[in-house]
Amino acid sequence: MSMFEEEVNAIVKKYNLKRQNEIIFYGASNFRMWTDLEDDLSEYKVQNHGFGGCTDKDLLENTDRILYPYHPSLVFFQTGSNDYMDQTGTEHEIAAACMAYKKKMFDMVYEKLPEAKLVVMSGLLLPGRSQYASLTMKINDKLKKYCDSPDYMYFVDATSMTYDGKDYDTSLFLPDGMHLNREGQRKWCKEYIKPQIDALVREYDLFWLRSERSK
Repeated sequence: MSMFEEEVNAIVKKYNLKRQNEIIFYGASNFRMWTDLEDDLSEYKVQNHGFGGCTDKDLLENTDRILYPYHPSLVFFQTGSNDYMDQTGTEHEIAAACMAYKKKMFDMVYEKLPEAKLVVMSGLLLPGRSQYASLTMKINDKLKKYCDSPDYMYFVDATSMTYDGKDYDTSLFLPDGMHLNREGQRKWCKEYIKPQIDALVREYDLFWLRSERSK
């Protein structure tokens, strides 16, 4: 049984499969702990399918249960240092391995959901995992370049939200330095996530994504 089985079951129970073609947030703990996501994005039909301290491998392994059956119109992906904190090798080797897996994941998701737009959130720079700052920035750069090519992929770069190249904005985090607090969640949403949703809805006329509360 998967270590995330309980959380995955809770997602299945929470979101009825009748809710099709919506916006799904699919990622690790900074999505999972964003319990006010649906209120913060009340203008849109959104679902929070974040779970645990998952990696890209965990996300891919659970797509048949909590991603593909919902046929989302937009998918927001978010992982980060969970994917490489246990890996060995040089930064270049670890970044290459992580990117190879990410590309595999995005290709497989697109094959199953060819009508969806895939939005990749940059890995957050975390004061509680400052030892991975350089590696995270390398992978963010590679992700940005990768997302520039396919017309169904978009990259949201929130690197500077928490780190200015010298200091971390610890006011945006819980005491563990790894998870955004409410102020951090609101900033992430208002300055990075919602503008991307707004832009995609306008560009592709995704009118069905607007919720009843927005009318």
